[in-house]
Amino acid sequence: MWLAVLIIVACLGFFFDQTVVRAIAGHQIRWLEQIAGVISKFGDWPELMGYAAVALVGVGFARKRTLVKVILCMMIAGTLAGAVTNSVRLLAGRARPNNHEVPPGWYGLWYQGQWLLGKYKFHSFPSGHTATAFAFFGVIGFAYRRWAWSFLAVAGVIGWSRLYINAHFFSDVLVGLVIGLFFAQLTWERAGPLLARLVKEK
Repeated sequence: MWLAVLIIVACLGFFFDQTVVRAIAGHQIRWLEQIAGVISKFGDWPELMGYAAVALVGVGFARKRTLVKVILCMMIAGTLAGAVTNSVRLLAGRARPNNHEVPPGWYGLWYQGQWLLGKYKFHSFPSGHTATAFAFFGVIGFAYRRWAWSFLAVAGVIGWSRLYINAHFFSDVLVGLVIGLFFAQLTWERAGPLLARLVKEK
């Protein structure tokens, strides 16, 4: 099911990529771009893990074992989603929309006599920020269905910020979203019961 969703979402994203790029370029607002930059900066994997670590210490001292399990699942899911997306985009070599050095396209690992590993402007697909955010906050959605949309909205804002600062194409963000939710569900259903036993959740 997840594979089918991924393929459909990717196709839709590719179809609307240039439309979204033009729409954002035609509606740039300086102060909104600055806000998007801040959200993008503080919505990356290291920052999310930092927030989770602080929260983990707090709920640990308060002996909130269920919350300990949830936060650990959030950290695991975010890390797995980030690792997968980073691996894919290193291999894909897709030029970012703000990369004006080359035409839009997929350049793989090697282009014009140089390795593209570590070249930020060639690591567009999929969005690591988005995948990590949806995996991280998606766990809360699976744990507490009533609050799912509230926390997924936070992840959505992080994905939006990547679009607005022209760091990703629409398809990058959509595929990152699906990958993130997949790892959120996988982690909650597979790692959740194990962690419940480890923290002796009642």
